[in-house]
Amino acid sequence: MPFFPATHATEHKSLIEWVDAALVNARSTVHGLTIEHLRARPVPTSELTLGWLMLHIADVAEQWLGRAAAGPEGVGTDETVLERYERATASHDIGAHATVEDVLEEYDRTCASALELLRSADLEATVPVPTEMPWFPPDLSEFTARWVVQHVLAEIERHSGHADLLREAIDGRTMYDLIAEDQGIDMSYIGAWFADHPEIPAPAW
Repeated sequence: MPFFPATHATEHKSLIEWVDAALVNARSTVHGLTIEHLRARPVPTSELTLGWLMLHIADVAEQWLGRAAAGPEGVGTDETVLERYERATASHDIGAHATVEDVLEEYDRTCASALELLRSADLEATVPVPTEMPWFPPDLSEFTARWVVQHVLAEIERHSGHADLLREAIDGRTMYDLIAEDQGIDMSYIGAWFADHPEIPAPAW
């Protein structure tokens, strides 16, 4: 997959491409790390870890795109609010004996599920406002599936930014370098551009 999402003829295909690219690029953030790195809290003022963020990004995509696919029927559940909170919290935990491969396997599985849900979604469908979440005012009108997909993209990109900063705090490596190495993408054109414009200071990455 190229670093930038490809252009498609339909809105639905374009949104699938954008979500897929965002999830793949987020995954590259942890390229080459150990399980200890995924558990670490490299920013003293934050409790965030890269392992938690990876699982959270995938879970947000799957849960919200599940709402988009369900449309006006909603995603009913017999769980109480507390049970749902505890399940979501546990799903982001990395087990004591987990490996990097375990974390990435779960990430890949969840992302694949999210993309399948998106493929089946009707962008025009209405989606009920989640009443079990505290983020939305009680008088908010229903969403559309299109809104949900855009919300998912915003969440993935927001948390990818968090992940970029955590990764840089661990070993100084940054986005372009990691994506190029992990995904086998030739980004030498960036260096070539700076070589052709010596008056512009090239960034460290």
